[in-house]
Amino acid sequence: MNVKLGRAISEMGHDDIMLITDAGFQMAHDERVIDLALTPGVPDLFTVLRAIRAEMWVEEFAMIADAKENNPYAWNGVNEIFPDAKAGTRPNEWFHGDCYQTAKYIVRTGAWMPWGNVALISGIPVVEWFSNTGAPVPESWKERHDLNVKFGRKGLEQ
Repeated sequence: MNVKLGRAISEMGHDDIMLITDAGFQMAHDERVIDLALTPGVPDLFTVLRAIRAEMWVEEFAMIADAKENNPYAWNGVNEIFPDAKAGTRPNEWFHGDCYQTAKYIVRTGAWMPWGNVALISGIPVVEWFSNTGAPVPESWKERHDLNVKFGRKGLEQ
């Protein structure tokens, strides 16, 4: 894996945001940016997300609100890669404003498509995390727990 991306994933804490962008996302190239784009379409969004999925526990993701209707290919593909994460949408302005400002890392792909930006919210493996308490998973975590179990995500050692 890309050394900078691997280090970024290891530095993600619970609720940190990693913003994955298409090639056209306007940004300043500061120390938070991991630019993977080589040519239009390379690497594509799904290749990058699958690589991240293998190394990072994603609790939730958000895409631009218009993606569901205007780019169902991207919306459905991201849902397939992260079936155990809570899926949501946010307005385009959020991605270019608050999300961009607060993202711990920004990963630029070569994705050449509209509505190809995804905010990944880092999480924890619910079953493993709470198994150390001697108590059941709290009700406030039940939705996350049920998604983890449904999709066979029981912890870091699978």
